[in-house]
Amino acid sequence: MTTSIEAKLGSVRLAPGYSRWNAQTYLFAAFITIGMLAFVSFIQPYLLNANLKVPAGEQGRALGTLGFVNEIVSLLLVAPIGALSDKIGRRPVYALGFVWLAAGFFLYPLAQTFPQLLACALFFSVGVAAVGCMLATVLADTPQEESRGLFVGITGFCQGLGATLAVLVLGKVPQRLADQGMDAALAGRVTLGMAAALCLVTGLVCWVGLKQGTPSQIGEREPLRVLLKTGLAAARANPRIWFAYMLQFVSFADRVVIGTFFSARLQQTAIANGQTVAEAVSAATKPYVIANVSALLFAIVFGLMLDKMNRVTAGVVAMAVAGVGYIAGGFVGNPTSEWIVVVAVLLGLGQVCAIIASQTVLGQEAPQDVRGAVFGLAGIFASCGILFTTAVGGFLYDIVGKGAPFFVIGIVNVSIMIFGIYLLRSKSNE
Repeated sequence: MTTSIEAKLGSVRLAPGYSRWNAQTYLFAAFITIGMLAFVSFIQPYLLNANLKVPAGEQGRALGTLGFVNEIVSLLLVAPIGALSDKIGRRPVYALGFVWLAAGFFLYPLAQTFPQLLACALFFSVGVAAVGCMLATVLADTPQEESRGLFVGITGFCQGLGATLAVLVLGKVPQRLADQGMDAALAGRVTLGMAAALCLVTGLVCWVGLKQGTPSQIGEREPLRVLLKTGLAAARANPRIWFAYMLQFVSFADRVVIGTFFSARLQQTAIANGQTVAEAVSAATKPYVIANVSALLFAIVFGLMLDKMNRVTAGVVAMAVAGVGYIAGGFVGNPTSEWIVVVAVLLGLGQVCAIIASQTVLGQEAPQDVRGAVFGLAGIFASCGILFTTAVGGFLYDIVGKGAPFFVIGIVNVSIMIFGIYLLRSKSNE
């Protein structure tokens, strides 16, 4: 009798107890997870304009605050949610997370003041923490070790495709509804209702298709103090791990700039040029999608290049591309500009290169005996990148100028590039 122990998804060998259906369900959930998280960042400027009528000069700080509290809640809840999934299983936690997101999408357009919107964001963040934690946990559970790299690559492709299609499809809905005579606020409510319905369907799919039961092997969770001490000691012993931590920090900071401030700037510029709120969100969709498609396609090329080049060199190249992209992005924010396509492509390439480079440098340099602590501390650096960019970027966006967050992150990318070059020169002189 054939058992699920020998199950495969294409060339991916699945862990004992996992079926092809379990793996396919997870890939669909990954597709929707990142799609919904990308969409909520993209649509928030629309809510500030259409529902709350927040002045353009205050929107940067508003968006920064929303992003900051979301990350704080996620950081506080990720450990309890992980422990809960160890006790009751991944399936109910992932499914409930999507139901929670659906409720959040229904609540968002009901907010009439910024404190109400912030409360909705706090509520939504609980669902974000649940699906985000399960996205990483089920990814670790599903493949056998010899197929892990391939399955991670497939999952990354599904995530990138989800982010692209969610914004491409749902981002066009408000204008289509407005063209039929619907006012901007109601059009936003209907659009978010569609996102909520998609989350409910995905929650049902997760409940039906993910592996039942609790995990057979549960790794011991290190206390935060031990994780920090061990991860920092590894970096002091090997400066390349410091480089990987820096790459992790800036790659997630890049994601905030693209997901929050890039879309906000495009929408604000379109409105300032006389377009309606619905037309503005539609105009912002194209550059955003170009950035994501560029990242999606180049991820494959860059992944192949990594096998033929030094991993630190790859990080230096990633930082150079990202630095040029973000500094250029500081100058160009008009969705109708002839340069916007070039900037969008550079932003997408820089982001994906930084993400891939950080993971590959970590995988190569992290000592086997402290690997968990090194990757755990890298995750903390990623969260710090998000917190830094949402807090500082939002303030700079309003007070200094709309291009300021791009310039700051561009300078950070260039600084990390210089550190990488120093490491390469030090290695060559040994």
